Amino acid sequence: MKRLSLEPVTADAQDSVVNELCLPEHLWESAYQGVTQQCAEESPLHAFWKHYDGASAEMEVSGQDLLKLYEDCQRLCAMQRPDTSLAIFLRGLGLRCLLAYRVRGSLRVVAD
Repeated sequence: MKRLSLEPVTADAQDSVVNELCLPEHLWESAYQGVTQQCAEESPLHAFWKHYDGASAEMEVSGQDLLKLYEDCQRLCAMQRPDTSLAIFLRGLGLRCLLAYRVRGSLRVVAD
């Protein structure tokens, strides 16, 4: 499973407390072709979706890349029905990107 968590700049940043977001394998597999085809290869969302397991699946997104990831999520989400698992996941990912950017933190992606 891939997990995303917010990494605050300071350990005492109260705004940084968010629930982790998990990308289940079945969602990753079912959306793989659509996501990777709809996103440019250099986009953060493409990089996020490209690998699921191992060290290549782990990443940290910060600064302007958080806003790029948010924009990718919004664009792709607009192409989905709002009640699909992919749209729900992308909305959650986008919101976490904005929060991480606001608190000057980063999103850390780990593969379990």
